[in-house]
Amino acid sequence: MRHPHFHSKNYGGARPGSGRKKIGKSKPLRITLPDKDWEHIDGLIASGRVASYAEYFRELHESSLTKFLEV
Repeated sequence: MRHPHFHSKNYGGARPGSGRKKIGKSKPLRITLPDKDWEHIDGLIASGRVASYAEYFRELHESSLTKFLEV
């Protein structure tokens, strides 16, 4: 066990400016896709091409915005 005089009062807890920065507003969403599409997305995640479902759908959204803005 540590001595009490070694314990800092600033240890642990929330601190201003700490933590992951938000990239936007979060909304719950449910998407239904065929199993083969989920398997494809899972394969992309497993291979490291995307980090998560959220990243996959953010990238998909960004690419569709680019497509629509070009028209």
